[in-house]
Amino acid sequence: MSYIMMGLGWILRLCSQLTGSYGFALIIFTIIIKAVLMPLTVKQQRSMLRTQKIQPLLMELQQKYGNDKEKLNQETMKLYKKYNVNPMSGCLPMLIQLPILMMLYWVVKKPVVYIMGFGEGEVWRIVSAVTEWAEGDPERLNTFFSMLGIDSMSTLTDNAYKMFGMYEIQIARFLHSAPEVMNNHWITETGKNYLVMNFDFFGMDLSQTPNLGAFFGLFMGRIGGLDKGTVLLWIIPLLSGLSAFATSKLSQLQQPQQPQVDEHGEPVKNPMNTMMIIMPFMSAWFAFTLPSAVGLYWIISNLLAMLQQVILTKIINPGITEEQIEGEILDAKKNRKKRKK
Repeated sequence: MSYIMMGLGWILRLCSQLTGSYGFALIIFTIIIKAVLMPLTVKQQRSMLRTQKIQPLLMELQQKYGNDKEKLNQETMKLYKKYNVNPMSGCLPMLIQLPILMMLYWVVKKPVVYIMGFGEGEVWRIVSAVTEWAEGDPERLNTFFSMLGIDSMSTLTDNAYKMFGMYEIQIARFLHSAPEVMNNHWITETGKNYLVMNFDFFGMDLSQTPNLGAFFGLFMGRIGGLDKGTVLLWIIPLLSGLSAFATSKLSQLQQPQQPQVDEHGEPVKNPMNTMMIIMPFMSAWFAFTLPSAVGLYWIISNLLAMLQQVILTKIINPGITEEQIEGEILDAKKNRKKRKK
């Protein structure tokens, strides 16, 4: 998994070097990931369109076997097999996306190693450079400690720098604010070209995690201490939730779900409708608890998913005609009439 994260970090580094912006680098990175997953997305969309086409047949099965769940499941699977529909294909891109999201979290959380280009065994060079840079000027060292939220340099150096990884995103932000540290001999003597990262994106610091406490405090009238940066970061989780809802809604409109019935044939609520409500709130919650860069990735991913759905729906041929479906429904009705006689 570390090799995959190194690969993701290399792509982000390259995109950052090309654009000079971490935010735009994330957008390009997301497009690349979507392009790599395109074959699976096409397969998912084709399966969705096929499922939509056979919806009348699924409803016929509901009417015929609504009181016999076992038989209904058997006949439904036969229908799926006949028309080459995989009901699980829609889940596959999501199952792949989640591990990517988890790995991206660690790449974002540890940019010094995965993006800037420092090896795990080289992080001591940053500490040495900062210490030398701040020598004779306690205010400089206090600035460094303040940005990291630590009390002393031993927090980073104890236990063979094991705690260094917990503060990488703050360290990367500090190195951008004090680029002269990167010119220190402890760093330049390696001869490597380390990337200095700019986390600013339209006034938002993508290295920061949106302040959930301040957001809820707003509804209770606690506005003291709010600044522009804090408020701007709330845009990320709010857009994350809205884009997740829009994606689910579009998918629902393009693939209407068959009515659900209980053992007595009575209609029941479709669990997919509940998920369409829960998922946007979950997306917003996760975006509030993770660095904003992860939330931005999720937003762009949702927007690209909607664009893909609209385009692929227009160009993909599901391979099932209306005449086929109408003919099968007509045959089913004729068979029912024969059985009644």
